Amino acid sequence: MRNLLVGLLAAILCGGAAMAAPAVAPKTGEVPPGLLGKDRDGNVVDLAQHRGKIVVVTFWASWCGPCRKELPGLEALQQHAGDKLLKVIAVNVKDSTEDYRLMMRQMRGFTMAMTRDRDGKISEGYDVQAFPNLWIIDPRGKVAAHHVGYGEDSLDALVDEINGIIAAEQQRPHSHATAHEQRAHAGRPAELVRADAEEVGPERVERVMRRFPDALSG
Repeated sequence: MRNLLVGLLAAILCGGAAMAAPAVAPKTGEVPPGLLGKDRDGNVVDLAQHRGKIVVVTFWASWCGPCRKELPGLEALQQHAGDKLLKVIAVNVKDSTEDYRLMMRQMRGFTMAMTRDRDGKISEGYDVQAFPNLWIIDPRGKVAAHHVGYGEDSLDALVDEINGIIAAEQQRPHSHATAHEQRAHAGRPAELVRADAEEVGPERVERVMRRFPDALSG
């Protein structure tokens, strides 16, 4: 009888664990989970390493057509903006080792950080339900915006949002900014990447696509 009661209690406890509250996506103004896996060199990628920068995090998968269109645009943005002000981090979610390695070979020239979420635990922290799933993190390490999907105007809209964050940050009193933030923004213009949309718009993305044609192949 005692063993039966113990067994029932264990079943209840296990059932309770299985029915734990689902993950909740970070809200605007909140600090999201920082650990985003390891890059291609085996280094841990942590949002805390990039305080003072704007960080764009996108969750993607090789089977996702819109993801394949988004990635070259983000790479063009990273190349144009440079690494001191902007960091793009692309987190691959649950691809097989074969598919992931193939994509890494196809994107071996990309300069943005590429990490891998083998079991989906990282994406769970962001409640990722669809791809591509993009997050903009401001220089203080807080969520500034979140977008799902990718369309023709997505890159231009992203540039506008980033420029808006920069403009807002430049209005902040320097006394409220960290030393890292002040160094990152010192001498920077109000506009991050463009006098016109073509700087990181279709023409630049097309150039990146020509360099990495297989990255967009179905």
